Amino acid sequence: MNAIDRALRSLGLPSQASASPLTGGCIHDVQYVTLKSGDSVVCKIACGDTGRRMLESECRGLGALTEMVSVTVPSVFGLVTDEETTVLVLEYLQRGGSANWGLAGQQLAAMHMADVGERFGSAEEVWLGSTCLAAGWDDDWCRYLAEQRLRPLLRDVVDSKTIDASVGRHLDRIIGSLEQHMPSNPHPSLLHGDLWAGNLHPTRDGCVALLDPAVSIGDAVADVAMTTLFGGVPNAFFQVWREMMGELVQERERIAAVQMLHLLNHVRLFGKGYVPRLMAVAETLA
Repeated sequence: MNAIDRALRSLGLPSQASASPLTGGCIHDVQYVTLKSGDSVVCKIACGDTGRRMLESECRGLGALTEMVSVTVPSVFGLVTDEETTVLVLEYLQRGGSANWGLAGQQLAAMHMADVGERFGSAEEVWLGSTCLAAGWDDDWCRYLAEQRLRPLLRDVVDSKTIDASVGRHLDRIIGSLEQHMPSNPHPSLLHGDLWAGNLHPTRDGCVALLDPAVSIGDAVADVAMTTLFGGVPNAFFQVWREMMGELVQERERIAAVQMLHLLNHVRLFGKGYVPRLMAVAETLA
């Protein structure tokens, strides 16, 4: 019995009739599985302790997004771990040819405006791609972003010599000045956390589902920062989001600070090719 069969059986679901790979991810083995009942599910399969932790984090994130009824996410059937593998079994949302992007922006804004407390951070680790971001909280957004997100990533890329030490010192000075460029106490929002175009999934019923989250609580512009950094999302999405959110002071600087995070992570994961873009964004805050 393979990992998918063991997971389906553990969750009380019908056994698989067939399985085929799904594209779009580069970390886990993702399979489109047709059940003998005729229904379909998505199975994400990971090996080892790291893979288990990554899928556990995704499962927690999907649960948090599900509680925000304004947004569409795939339902979680369950997470099954045995000695060899971890399998996350999700609802299959068939892709559609068109979507109401204005409605998607409205739904995201409603999520961002919800009351999720007064602190920034996460109770448990969050995985941004294959990078583990530690758990932790702070009541100051600038301090949280600098000390618990940006500086740990900067240390990684300097220690690995992907970025020169002199460049690292320049970036560290910029990180240390965030409070001069952006508010320390924006409204705390639940964030998808990795909202690039590939994680916005138009469905057959015209909705846009949020996939593969890296959920934490932070400044709402953090989700827009990622979406605009790696584009391909229609303008209607951003237009309605901004109409719903109202005027956001220092939006450009707030977006740049979070884009630094994602670009530092891309430098960490993929190398020096992202350094020029990182430096260009950082200069927004210099």
